[in-house]
Amino acid sequence: MENVTKSYGENKVLEKFSLKMEKGEAVAVVGKSGCGKTTLLRILAGLDRAYEGHVLLKGAPADGKAPRERELAMVFQEPALWNHMTVAENILFPLDRGRRKKASSGVEYICAELGIGDLMKRYPGQISGGQAKRVSLARALVSGKEILLLDEPLSNVDGKTREKVMGFLKREYIGKSTVLYVTHDFGEAEYLCSRTVVL
Repeated sequence: MENVTKSYGENKVLEKFSLKMEKGEAVAVVGKSGCGKTTLLRILAGLDRAYEGHVLLKGAPADGKAPRERELAMVFQEPALWNHMTVAENILFPLDRGRRKKASSGVEYICAELGIGDLMKRYPGQISGGQAKRVSLARALVSGKEILLLDEPLSNVDGKTREKVMGFLKREYIGKSTVLYVTHDFGEAEYLCSRTVVL
C-alpha cells in the first residue's frame, strides 16, 4: 500500500498509510475499534475502492482489480456464511468442482485441526459464533490462496481451542503464506507474526 487515504465523511481512518510486506511474511495489525483495521483489509481485498493512493500485489498495480482477480482470501470480522448451505458447502464454496474432489483429504485435515470436523452437515444457524469463525477460517485456508487477510479470526473462540488453532496456523501457514492478521490481542500478534503495525 502506498500513501493510502480513506475517509468516511470528514473522518479520515487512514491518512497517507503505506505498508510493504514480503512474500511469506506475517504482519499483525492492532489498534482500537474504528481506527481503520478492517478498512485496511477491505481495500487490499478490492471490496472498497473509494480511496486515494495505490495498492500493489506481487509488484503489480491492483487498483481497479475485482476481488476474484487478486489471488487472496479473506476472513471477515463477521463469518459471512451462506445460511442455506451446510458447513461443508460453505467451506468448499471458493473451489470449482474439479478442485473440490481433489481437495477432500486436505479439507478433512484442516477442519479436524480447527475442531469443526463434526459440523459438516450442519447449517450456520445450528452452530455457535466461535464455530462459525472457524468455518470461515477453514474456507479461506482451503482456497489455497497465497495471501491471507484475517480479520480477528479467533474472536469468540474459547481459550483452549484458540491455542490449538494458533499452533496449527503457526505450523502450517506462517512463513509459507503471506498473512495480514488483524487482532486486538497483542499475545496473538506476538505469537503468530514477525512484525506488528499499530493503527
